[in-house]
Amino acid sequence: MAVGTIAKQVLTDIANAIRTQSGGTDTYLPSEMAAAVLALDGAKAGTPYQAPATSGTGVISDAVFDGIADAIRAQNGLSETYRPSEMAPAILALSWDTGVKIRALLLADGTLEFNYRDGRSSDVPGAVILEAWEVDPAGYSSAGSRPWDDDKLSVTRAVIDEDMEESGLESAAYLFHGCENLVEVTGFGRLVTVTNMNQMFVSCGSLETIRADNFYAHVESGVLMFSGCRRLVGERGYVPEQTDDHLNLHFETTGVLTHTDGSEDEREWFRCFLYDDGELMLTAATEPEAGRTLVSSGRLCANARYNSVGYQPWYDHRHDVEAVTIAADMAIYDHVNTNYWLYGHGEVTEVTGMGNLNGVREMQHTFNSCDGITEIDLSGLDPSSLEDLAYTFGGCGSLVTIWADADWVLPTSGVSGFQTFYQCTSLVGGAGTTYSSSRAGYQYMRVDGVGGAGYLTAR
Repeated sequence: MAVGTIAKQVLTDIANAIRTQSGGTDTYLPSEMAAAVLALDGAKAGTPYQAPATSGTGVISDAVFDGIADAIRAQNGLSETYRPSEMAPAILALSWDTGVKIRALLLADGTLEFNYRDGRSSDVPGAVILEAWEVDPAGYSSAGSRPWDDDKLSVTRAVIDEDMEESGLESAAYLFHGCENLVEVTGFGRLVTVTNMNQMFVSCGSLETIRADNFYAHVESGVLMFSGCRRLVGERGYVPEQTDDHLNLHFETTGVLTHTDGSEDEREWFRCFLYDDGELMLTAATEPEAGRTLVSSGRLCANARYNSVGYQPWYDHRHDVEAVTIAADMAIYDHVNTNYWLYGHGEVTEVTGMGNLNGVREMQHTFNSCDGITEIDLSGLDPSSLEDLAYTFGGCGSLVTIWADADWVLPTSGVSGFQTFYQCTSLVGGAGTTYSSSRAGYQYMRVDGVGGAGYLTAR
């Protein structure tokens, strides 16, 4: 433990600064100063005692000043370093946000917390408050009018504390607008006084989950509430449409909410790893393969009904994808939808492992515009659960062969698929059936020659 000489006046200045902030008359040993700084709360009760100037020097351990500096940082939320001579001014610069009001707090871990209480504090364990803003109970008329707008890209999680139920917040319009890195919201059901949620989550492209214990708020308007929320999935697998609104704030099959305790969460997640050799691996494994360089990674919900392009974690690197591998461990999922998985992936030349997918219901636009693929193997894929084959192979102009098991048979009812084979001009079925625009629907998703013309070839 290092020790050194220090001017006594420095310690006197620190003690006077503490007393100025506390309004107290206590005297402090150097070892007591850090605790005294931590105890400051802005109350400033009484008339502070100010010790006179002191001359001379003394020997003090570095640990004393380290502790005082830590206490200052705990109070102001900054990461600054302080020389002993800078500590008294830093203590005098401390300020406290007092009074009962609605606050938005930006924490060091990326959490944006909303609460309603006397003074600035957080319910998140171990929280370090970086910024705090008073929230207007009437809400905001635009995203730019929010006081935290400049920090929106720092937000990865949002927490709405229980005391918000008493806040009287009238509008949550634009509350998270443009928070592109926001992944999860918890405590959503505590917004019981809010009536307006217009454009609340616009362009929250990373948002996956909105959690609530219940939801009984009296929302009257939610125009474009989820526009751009391409990854948001309700607990039953529902993905909101661009025009969905507050009427989808529930837990049923067309709802976007998820119960906080996860007791009814039907979602299952898998990982997506794009390596620098061009292979995209879809797998249940949580970690990438050792020794390989990642270009992109993320996760998707296996049973989500995704409904647009751009939600894939690797989408910005789609032109780097050359081969797609669906790992054998994907068979652990009982229900998978492949909507838009490879839409517009023109550099892909190989897809393997489709037979590792179980309970596939929706294949909308799965391979749409994959111009580099000449054959696709569906062997092992059970077609009995298929429901939607809209544009599954649309625009695959180089596709020649689709392999399938010899006993492949679509369900006799409940399946549809407009333009399943749109513009598959090179496609040939196993018995010689060639593509025609007049037979591009899902009905031709059968083994050629078995029950009529088709585009599949039996293995």
